[in-house]
Amino acid sequence: RLLARALRCRNILYMLTAAPLAARSAIALCSLAAAGRGHLGVVIRAANLTDPGDCEALCCVRKPVEFVVEQGSKGFLGQVAVLEPEVARRRRVQARLGSAIRDKARVLIAADAGAAELAVIGTVDCVALPAGKGRRAMGPELPQRLLIRNLWVAEAFRRQGIGRRLMDAAEELAAEMHIEFLSLDVLADNEPARRLYEGLGFTDLEPPPVPVPNWLRGALSLGKALAPPGVTAEGSTEMRPM
Repeated sequence: RLLARALRCRNILYMLTAAPLAARSAIALCSLAAAGRGHLGVVIRAANLTDPGDCEALCCVRKPVEFVVEQGSKGFLGQVAVLEPEVARRRRVQARLGSAIRDKARVLIAADAGAAELAVIGTVDCVALPAGKGRRAMGPELPQRLLIRNLWVAEAFRRQGIGRRLMDAAEELAAEMHIEFLSLDVLADNEPARRLYEGLGFTDLEPPPVPVPNWLRGALSLGKALAPPGVTAEGSTEMRPM
């Protein structure tokens, strides 16, 4: 038994040291999930999109949203792309974080506070937008706002309040940027996400005049007005110590 345990430990150490970063991140996520939900210490912070470590950790949990020829991609006549390491890294980031970088998004991440290596278990993008129309040209005029998008929590860590903490951090970011309105889009039939947003005070920006089935509405635009600095949610002025 002792020999079998030693061999298992050796195999785990080999996987952690020999596997690429993407695989090690997956192993770390599985280990966190197995550790038990009640003992997870989570820290919320802004990602540094100029830091290769933060970018790679985000790339491990995000699917490509832009077409980019990456390392190992098959092209014309089945030829496999072979790229220099730095070129491969840049293209990997472009495919998964290109829109965030282009839109100058502030990406917030949730990570295990005690992990030796960064393992992202939740993210949300925050994009500052000027006053104007929202998603639809026929929609209402909106004030300067912080657009919330790509809220994601790893499946093993859902229903632990991590999504709510990311949204609270987005509100704090808006306050730091002197923005008093949040907006987001959500599929009408995504009941868990709608319950989260409505519980946080988001309301429908384009309510239909008559009841309409969710499958017919498609995506909903939700918004939330934030209290100005120094004013509480009830509207009273907050007394600050002199």
